[in-house]
Amino acid sequence: MLPREALIDTAKRVYRSFGFSPIDTPALEYAEVLLGKGGDESDRQVYRFEHGKHDVAMRFDLTVPLARFVAQHEQELGLPFKRYHIGAVWRGENTQRGRYREFMQCDFDTLGTESMIADVETGLVIHELLRAIGFQEFTIRLNNRKVLNGLL
Repeated sequence: MLPREALIDTAKRVYRSFGFSPIDTPALEYAEVLLGKGGDESDRQVYRFEHGKHDVAMRFDLTVPLARFVAQHEQELGLPFKRYHIGAVWRGENTQRGRYREFMQCDFDTLGTESMIADVETGLVIHELLRAIGFQEFTIRLNNRKVLNGLL
């Protein structure tokens, strides 16, 4: 098996073991959906095309398509909604070491809960995934904006 396929298969196995379900979204979205709140930096990095009456763009991450997916299927989704998404994304950046115009992104999210259990589970998924791909020693650092704001 190719290394990339092995990594993807490992990620899928770990995500599923924690009860996350796969979703997939189109590589092309309406530009106004992708760029709604992105700002100038996002505008410059997105590959855009005219398609009839609509501008379309290639997804630059998996977060905005997730938001559209949830809005579109909100009545059908049970909460909390635990999903993972592994897919190609594109950014119009200058290529350099470690920075590519097309790359694979692996996301997982728990939506529709404020339970701390979901936060703990996120750490467990990351831990298990790093172990499953062969890392023996690593440090996971956590941050919480609310704690930082309270200290300031």
